[in-house]
Amino acid sequence: MEKIVRIHEKILDQLLLLHKTEIGFYFVPRKINNKERLNKGYWFLGDENYLNLSFWHGEDWKEKIHTIGFVVLKDKTSYIEFSAQDSPDKAKFLAKLAAKLGGFKKEGNKSKWFKHYSGTNFIESLDDFIKNSKPTIDKLITSEKPEGIKMLDKAFFNKYGKRIIDGREQQIDFGSKNKLSKICWNTENWKFPSGSKGKSVSTESYEADTGYGHEEWLFDKSKLVDGYHYAFLQPLNIKTHKHENEIYNISLFTINNLNKQYFVGEIKNVECINTDESIRVFKLYKSKGWIEKMREDVKRVGADYNKFNDDTPEIFFNIRFKFKDVIQPDELIEVAENDINITTNRYKLLPLKAKIELGIFIEEDETEGNKKNTNKRKKVFNSDCEFDPYHDLMQNAIFELLKTSKYDYKKVFIEKGRIDIKAKTQQDRWHYFELKTDNPKQSIRKALGQILEYAYFPDTEKAEKLIIIADEEPNKDVIKYLDHIRDKFDLPISYRHFNLDTKELSDDY
Repeated sequence: MEKIVRIHEKILDQLLLLHKTEIGFYFVPRKINNKERLNKGYWFLGDENYLNLSFWHGEDWKEKIHTIGFVVLKDKTSYIEFSAQDSPDKAKFLAKLAAKLGGFKKEGNKSKWFKHYSGTNFIESLDDFIKNSKPTIDKLITSEKPEGIKMLDKAFFNKYGKRIIDGREQQIDFGSKNKLSKICWNTENWKFPSGSKGKSVSTESYEADTGYGHEEWLFDKSKLVDGYHYAFLQPLNIKTHKHENEIYNISLFTINNLNKQYFVGEIKNVECINTDESIRVFKLYKSKGWIEKMREDVKRVGADYNKFNDDTPEIFFNIRFKFKDVIQPDELIEVAENDINITTNRYKLLPLKAKIELGIFIEEDETEGNKKNTNKRKKVFNSDCEFDPYHDLMQNAIFELLKTSKYDYKKVFIEKGRIDIKAKTQQDRWHYFELKTDNPKQSIRKALGQILEYAYFPDTEKAEKLIIIADEEPNKDVIKYLDHIRDKFDLPISYRHFNLDTKELSDDY
């Protein structure tokens, strides 16, 4: 579904074109920058689900919408709406106007009338409204001069319209050099292919068809040519070659098979190369054995080796950059649902409109006692449990078990702050639980760094006790290892095993 901000853009561009070509053509833009919506490109009245546009003065203050409005919903359907819940006099005029235009339906006893357009081509519907309905509305307002409804003038548009025009021009100018590109899913930081795990399952997707994407080697530092890394971005692979020799700052996002969007990072000063340069570098890669190494990478993860052989030297690369210009967060950060930049999940080079909005949550009950910690934390990708249903079954069962009177915890939380389970004792001390599904030694190896980071990063002590849980009983060597690291490093770490069938959790080892 198209994001509403993209609908704002298309409608504004259409109206500005008419404003330039038709004398006296004015419209009502958003007047107040509430919640910084103007900065984000919400050029008209509305929110994330709809926009309401008008060509006349007049607002139903009870409904907080235009008295006469053209409305587009997030699903791209549109309709004309008359609303006068605030005024019987306006309602009489609107009833007359609805009858004159025809095709309107009244909403029960309310002073509201609607006329819906068929289909989802809202620009076509808007053009029809401007061409066929607006002249009739203009004429009736001019002749009857209803209270609270007036025609727009140049002074009004100069006051509110100029800010919209300037904002849109700045947005377009910024987006001409700052771009946004989707890249395929990868769990190895795009150093080499990571296999099909987590990739798109869409039958139309190249990565679903082949098991790999062309961006898998995007951050492979082992293959440099004259200080540059040569790579491929699918959105730049177009027949017109219009991007050749351009230099962009490109922000990157990726989507996993759960349809979650993550911010990957930004590459500044990306040079878009031509086919001759791609052929030259391909030959160099081949002479160094790097092409064969990449083929082996594809084969190693069980992806389609033959598809890789089909890639031609002319389009094998389309960008180059230096790694000093790469900016990456420590982890993949989830993109906020209300981010205005990502308007499609397809591989399309998008203009960046503003800084990408990241998903955050407010962490509470993190400190001792009743004092709240309201620090905002970024929502990041947790690779260890995202695709493991057995892990989820264990986690849910242990969560329910820890809430019982046997363990006497004051509070128990699941998946809070990336921690699998966290529990607060009656003495207001936190216990952190990290769950793994490997054997005890491997589970400790995988969990230890994570749980230490959750408890102590960057320089605080958030938990009194750290417990690693897996489903197997530890052998003597594992127990010795736990005793050794506790004694050597004074770590409050322990291991427990859990039986999912009997719902039994062992004591600490």
